Amino acid sequence: MKYTIFGLLFIVIGFICSCADDKGNYNYQDINKLSITGIETGNAYRKISHVDTLRIYPEVKSLTGAEGEYTYEWKFIPQNADKDKGADTLDFVVATTKDLELPITLKADSYTCFYRVEDKATKVSWYQKFYLQVSSLTSEGWMVLCEQDGQSRMDMIVNVDANTDIISRDIWSESDLVTGKPVKLMSNFSGAGGNIYLFTCENGTYRLDQTDMHAGEDNNIKWNFGDQPDHMHVQASGVSLYDYYQYNGKYEFIDYLYWIVIDEDGDVYCNNVSVNGGLFEFPINEINGMKFKAAPFVANACRYRRGGGSYTLGGTSTMLYDEAGRFIEVKAKSGGIPSVMKFSGDEILFPAEQEGKEMVLMQSTVNDGLTYVVLKDRAGDYYYYGIVLGTEGVNTQRYYGKLSGTDVDQATLFACHPLYGTLFYATKDRIYEFDMKNPSTPVKEICHFPGETIKVLKFNPFSAFRQYKVWEDMRSEHLVVGTTIDGADEKGCGIMRTYEFEPQWDKAPILKKEHKGLGKIVDIAYKEIR
Repeated sequence: MKYTIFGLLFIVIGFICSCADDKGNYNYQDINKLSITGIETGNAYRKISHVDTLRIYPEVKSLTGAEGEYTYEWKFIPQNADKDKGADTLDFVVATTKDLELPITLKADSYTCFYRVEDKATKVSWYQKFYLQVSSLTSEGWMVLCEQDGQSRMDMIVNVDANTDIISRDIWSESDLVTGKPVKLMSNFSGAGGNIYLFTCENGTYRLDQTDMHAGEDNNIKWNFGDQPDHMHVQASGVSLYDYYQYNGKYEFIDYLYWIVIDEDGDVYCNNVSVNGGLFEFPINEINGMKFKAAPFVANACRYRRGGGSYTLGGTSTMLYDEAGRFIEVKAKSGGIPSVMKFSGDEILFPAEQEGKEMVLMQSTVNDGLTYVVLKDRAGDYYYYGIVLGTEGVNTQRYYGKLSGTDVDQATLFACHPLYGTLFYATKDRIYEFDMKNPSTPVKEICHFPGETIKVLKFNPFSAFRQYKVWEDMRSEHLVVGTTIDGADEKGCGIMRTYEFEPQWDKAPILKKEHKGLGKIVDIAYKEIR
């Protein structure tokens, strides 16, 4: 024990002496401190590849007053980069200058970006993180499906900013796919594998490519079926999503994803897309052993909530309607088995079975899961419905009544505002507005297009996952109207207009944008990047 204590004592004394001998042998240098400003960090920069140039002029200031020489580096890492295979290497460096003037040639994607400043003397670096969203002329924008010479044509409108647009006409002009006449577009948000965009034409249905929008035999919808048919003509499509994430001392995650389509025969198919490689198998349009024929509509509850420690997107069920006049739902936990809808709540306005009524509109909204419905009876009268798809079959009723108003017997198209509870219907060249919240208020005419025929009347929902600017987000509340000029050449007879509405009933709609010279319009939908 004595030897151990003495040994430790000598070690301590030696350490103190060495420190004393070393005194004054080090030259300490203050590390310069920098601030970097002039880079937008709150919102992503939005640019179009092969069109735009990204210009950023940062201001780099010393906080200590020290002078120094610096090197600079700009690194853009794509959203899905595999960091185990070099996502942090020089492959993602796009510039080594102080300021950035970069013509964008990157592929359409979301990028996490870093601006690095390094002091040459001390090798100390400072970073500023920001984000970039790159789109192309086909990766995002308004898809305008047209008919030309008995075949399908696609025009694209890209919203560069709130006031500037780029129009690409006939982007399929080089395609050798024989489509026949176009029928419709279908746009579905999907949490698995990106959004789903379907194009149905005389010769089949195709899932449009996310990058270049091409339709070809490689993306024929029939390849999504276990027993591939010769042709599949999808008339309606919807994705049921229930995604619940909560933190109350623990994390929970529940995910049910059903992609449901309806073909031209009224058969319903269900694909569990949460299962890797899931396919459509046998038709599911059967209740208690009795087969039913579905109307060509699919509705899904759509919610987006934050607060109280919870986050919810999507709904737990899909709503259908059959020829017998029954509201039908496929619950997320049902394993894809349909059932007649049940309603709860303080007020039941209508039964689940509406015999003798044909569906002409079913529109999902983000307004607390509200779905709007318009039915037509055998006498030609129209009825409106508001249904809130709740959690696992807890469905409630919001609106119901008979639609009456000027020229309603000549109505060809219907749409409902996603927030205000107003219903719109169109005749050949006029649009009328009806207040479902105050049905005693007379219908009023809001638009007249003499010499034109209205082909499209709709609102386009946008997914909640995107970091949209205010003007971009507001597009989901704009009425989209597509018309054709009577007697004009089909190569340039189409016009697309969008209208904004004020909450006050007496306010006239505001024309936001108008695009002329499009093809003979058949349908319009928005294609997003996710």
